[in-house]
Amino acid sequence: AADGLHVSVPEKKKVAMLFQPALLRCHFSTSSTQPAVVQWRFKSYCQDRMGEALGVASAGVQAVSKRNLEWDPYLDCVDSRRTVRVVASKQGSVVTIGDFYKGRDVTIVHDADLQIGKLMWGDSGLYYCLIITPDDLEGKNEKSMELLVL
Repeated sequence: AADGLHVSVPEKKKVAMLFQPALLRCHFSTSSTQPAVVQWRFKSYCQDRMGEALGVASAGVQAVSKRNLEWDPYLDCVDSRRTVRVVASKQGSVVTIGDFYKGRDVTIVHDADLQIGKLMWGDSGLYYCLIITPDDLEGKNEKSMELLVL
């Protein structure tokens, strides 16, 4: 019996420097006999994360975070309140780059790792590794990680 599709990201949060390369790792296992489609999606922060990173977050945000430890004001909001876009997709050995990332050094390497050549300010946010298999529908098919560019 198959356990179903399983996706994991070894780092939940990665901090990287502006203009430096980054490798966002994603691993998956599946019982599928068909080639998987790997897709990386980007979602911007709900509000600016740099204030917190530099130690100048507003008291209101800190107070709310302490009251409800499950809710994160930077990460938890509806998609209509933030930028959402496809970074890249890979099926077999063919990698397709999303429109916003064309012309940049962005690709999917190994099985499902997202490689970004030079980070830009707008790259900070949540990255979702999504695995699609036509014949393995059990399990969780995506995991997210946070990238903060300093």
